[in-house]
Amino acid sequence: SVYRLLLIDTSESTIFHGLEMSRKPWAYQFKAFDREQIQAIFSPVNFPRLSPNARWAALIGLYTGARASEVGQLLVADVFNEDNTPCIRISDEGEHQKVKTEVSLRTVPIHPELLALGFWEWVESRKTAGHKRLFPQAKADAMNGQGNWITKAFSRYLGEIGKDWPKAKRGFHSLRKTFIQELQGLGVSSELRAQIVGHELDDEHHATYSRDFIVAEKLNGLGPHSPGLTALTLNFKHEKN
Repeated sequence: SVYRLLLIDTSESTIFHGLEMSRKPWAYQFKAFDREQIQAIFSPVNFPRLSPNARWAALIGLYTGARASEVGQLLVADVFNEDNTPCIRISDEGEHQKVKTEVSLRTVPIHPELLALGFWEWVESRKTAGHKRLFPQAKADAMNGQGNWITKAFSRYLGEIGKDWPKAKRGFHSLRKTFIQELQGLGVSSELRAQIVGHELDDEHHATYSRDFIVAEKLNGLGPHSPGLTALTLNFKHEKN
């Protein structure tokens, strides 16, 4: 992102007097969820407060670390098999699809736990219903992108269930941060993490000499990652709306 500095004549302007301006990029301001918060968010008691579509969007974010804008613009055709592995494609090839940077273009294997929750069947139900988009309600001209409805719904939901949590900036992007930190803690290499979540590594050595990981290698990196939702006996195999 490109940040512009606004020069202010401090001798005459007092508009920002006493305000502490954050120097951290937007994404860094979000706090990751701890395991207890993840359990609360996806609890069978709490989770139905979200619409079925918003639930699937949140689960995609939890298991792939994808940005809300990337999730919101997904096409039914972006869920497919590669080398006999179910995958999600983050692309800019479809109508109204765009990505943050070139490295955001990627193929992410679908975590076995997400498949166990009925994700593939849900996608097939979208296809059967004649939908081209996973989330038809996403608006291409939304001010903050096609993930705008996701971030709003998820933020409202967090406001309801997280009233007693320690104060911090949390939102859908916190799922991405949680996912990345989880992989980091499991010892997944920075190169593999970057290719799974669509990050650009600052190290020129990686950009010059590293190759793209194949789907099987990405799936192997995802393997140890488990938010522990299986213990919550979530079952959305029959959710179609």
